[in-house]
Amino acid sequence: MALKSGKITIHDIAYELGLNASTVSRALADNPVVSKKTRELVQAKAAEMNYQPNAMAAALRRGRSNIIGVIVPAIDRSFFARVIRGMEDEFDDRGYRVIVCQSYDSSEREIEMIKTLRRLRVDGILISIAKDGNNNTDFYRQLMQEKLPVMFFDTMPTDLEAPAVLIDDHQGGYAATKHLIERGHRRIGHLRGPQYLHIYRDRYAGYRAALEEAGLPVDERYVLDISSHFDSDETIFERLLSLPEPPDAVFSSSDFSAAGCIRAARKRGIRVPEDLAVIGFANEKFSEIVTPTLATVDQETMAMGRLSAQRIIDAVEGRDVTMIHRLSPTVIARGSAPGGGAA
Repeated sequence: MALKSGKITIHDIAYELGLNASTVSRALADNPVVSKKTRELVQAKAAEMNYQPNAMAAALRRGRSNIIGVIVPAIDRSFFARVIRGMEDEFDDRGYRVIVCQSYDSSEREIEMIKTLRRLRVDGILISIAKDGNNNTDFYRQLMQEKLPVMFFDTMPTDLEAPAVLIDDHQGGYAATKHLIERGHRRIGHLRGPQYLHIYRDRYAGYRAALEEAGLPVDERYVLDISSHFDSDETIFERLLSLPEPPDAVFSSSDFSAAGCIRAARKRGIRVPEDLAVIGFANEKFSEIVTPTLATVDQETMAMGRLSAQRIIDAVEGRDVTMIHRLSPTVIARGSAPGGGAA
């Protein structure tokens, strides 16, 4: 018989072997109710016919797919690539697989990705929310009332009580600024990310706390708002570098803006770090290869990925999960803000 075109089913295998579909199904599941000889026969025929089991149907039968959905703004950012690597290491160890979706920092697309993952019967979803300023708190609050485990990492909606793995951004901003103060800097600027996002609010608050602790004024002339995570257009730094008393150090809420600041300074003949020390945030891969190498705050990306995976698996498997786990960041001193290694 010529087989029909399209996906091979257990009914096709059953027809070829003169068996009923239920026997084929049990044989493929290695059920001992079916004789070993028949199981081997069915499994060999399935391999010969390139049979692929229906994963969604199997998930419905088992009540679990062993697949976790992960939504990130963009996978080509090294931060998210490393977080996902940490997740996959843990998921592989625990017998789970991952579907990764990208929101491209669109809250609308993020919601559509969640709906798609739910249709695919994933066991749980890990989300780093889009940074476009649209707060989907009501949507997530309703989603969390349903049975599907949902957990956040890196960023989460405002005013939502939900399980999350976050970096201690306040501590990171404080430590970066204190690192500069301890090296003798007194006019410290800050490249501030969008304040509707808690990660940038907390980094700014840490910056202020370190200045106040040291008895230094918080001078808003030294605070420059960066509209985008990747905003490194050199012209935006003119306001800082053209001040009568320009800053002698800058703490940036992102490595990308820190790199832009260094380029702008060098074009004006400002030496880094001799005239201007610069420290970023994230420990992006490029920070080790730019000239000078970029001092930065490490966000414990692999640890964040592994811990996020552990916690979502715990939730899927019915174990209690604490609401918020914060990782402690570390300052990595490099050429743009030297000072004896990690602080």
